[in-house]
Amino acid sequence: MEFQHSFKDNKLNIKEEIKSINSDRIPITIILDGLTDIGNVGIIFRLADALKIEKIIIYNCNKIFNYKMLHRKSRATVQYVPYEYTENINDIIKLKQKRKFIILDKTNYSVPYFKIEYSSPMCLIIGNEINGVSKELIKLADQSIHLPMFGINTSINVATATSVALYHIYNQLKK
Repeated sequence: MEFQHSFKDNKLNIKEEIKSINSDRIPITIILDGLTDIGNVGIIFRLADALKIEKIIIYNCNKIFNYKMLHRKSRATVQYVPYEYTENINDIIKLKQKRKFIILDKTNYSVPYFKIEYSSPMCLIIGNEINGVSKELIKLADQSIHLPMFGINTSINVATATSVALYHIYNQLKK
């Protein structure tokens, strides 16, 4: 009979593990644009940790930024995933010079997330839970992707959508 492993069983030498992860991060930056639910932000930090994402940029999220709560909601992955907080669009524009910008949002030009070839380095831009990606960041996008919806509802939770898209992108880049 198998037993579930505990964190301690899986991470015997955490300092060496962190050093190894930091030397081999995936060149994807996640930009969180105007998220309002700290729970969604925490889940995205956990996802970024799981996939060894290079960095998270928290942009235009001043209403939710509470480090203590983020630490709790991210199950402490905020300690291990590199991140920055900014309200300055110029910080985002600087990234555009070096990376392709892909937004995860339903737009006039979006395609299903599984129908394009991804390349790195890239930024995946995740928008507000109600309004999606801001117009200022949509203008910067090279590509817009979405998750097809087949039921009555026209959207899915932002953290869930990010998980589906990022696992697909990760698997494609690792091939």
